[in-house]
Amino acid sequence: MDKNYGKSVKRIIVARNAYSWQYGGAEQYAYNLAAGLAGEGIQATVVSRVPELLQHCRGAKIGTFRNIWFKNETHRRWMPFYYLLMPVLIGQYVLLIWRTKADLMVLTSRDDQIFGTMAAKFTGTPVVWFDHGDMKNIVARPFRFLSKSYYWALRHADRVIMTSAAEHDKISLNLPASKQANFITINNGALKGAGKRMDRPADKKIVAFVGRLDRDKGIFDLVNAAAVVVKSVPDAEFWMAGKGPFEDELRSKITDLGLTDHFKLLGHLSNVWDLLLTADVFVYPTHHDAAPLAPMEAVIAGLPVLASRIGGIPEMLPSSAGVLLPSKDPKAWADELIRVLSKPEVLESLRNGAKDSGRDLEFHTVLTKRYLPLFRQVVRQS
Repeated sequence: MDKNYGKSVKRIIVARNAYSWQYGGAEQYAYNLAAGLAGEGIQATVVSRVPELLQHCRGAKIGTFRNIWFKNETHRRWMPFYYLLMPVLIGQYVLLIWRTKADLMVLTSRDDQIFGTMAAKFTGTPVVWFDHGDMKNIVARPFRFLSKSYYWALRHADRVIMTSAAEHDKISLNLPASKQANFITINNGALKGAGKRMDRPADKKIVAFVGRLDRDKGIFDLVNAAAVVVKSVPDAEFWMAGKGPFEDELRSKITDLGLTDHFKLLGHLSNVWDLLLTADVFVYPTHHDAAPLAPMEAVIAGLPVLASRIGGIPEMLPSSAGVLLPSKDPKAWADELIRVLSKPEVLESLRNGAKDSGRDLEFHTVLTKRYLPLFRQVVRQS
């Protein structure tokens, strides 16, 4: 434990809100940060309305706060309740800061960043923002009321952490340099977990996916690629963990292509490490992502990774542990999966590369070397 750090920062609020079906890397990251801080002797309170995140935190005895959050994205650009309920939305954070005696707020989603920063300004509490890929869309397509509030809050954030240089570059296209004085890039790390190998047929080759079942995650590209793969590698099975709005459509697609014997939809797993320790290859065919945790977790678990050449993924995926592929190209994915699954020497080489490089991606390394010194600096300067 960093004793000097513990003297300056003892309590931190970590806020992350999303739709209930959206438990993914950003939500897992909130848990990772809170758990990592707890390991360093710092009390963390996680603010959210995502049931899985709250449950995950409570299971680890991490403090939680279920806040007020609007779910109806369709009407949020003009929703008059934002005007009427601003005192309540801000007041809940003021109350939480007062209740927890927080030394710092870490805000990782738009509404939390707006109203949490307003509350922090009122209480004199320093604020750090994390961007998990949302900011580039917000600054490119500003909202009417929320845009003014967002830019005001951004100006009052003590630091804004970008999770990849690629994301920072995209922000720079729409945000003046004068508004980026407090931006800093810190690549994500993943928390090393433990699990128990799942029951699996000994004669099968398991291809794993972990993520939200959303079209943008490339799940339909994966199904199209699988239809080609199983013709050359008939013992391949695709095990997918996660949930989302396209689950029913995904099941229909699998059925229509005659792939029901080659796919298992596992739903939300409370411990994805069970799957990572079971699989032979991990795939992540996303269409866009800032710096997703799932591929890093796979590398740490010693799994070869096939991932899209998107966002910050090239910055974090060691070439010895994985292969970068173009997104939205099922043929390229099918060809590479066939190559990897058909050649044991290729699979073994990538597996050894993952084992050798996984330690560098572990969350604890990023926490102690980058986050903790930064948090301490922010608190001391506030």
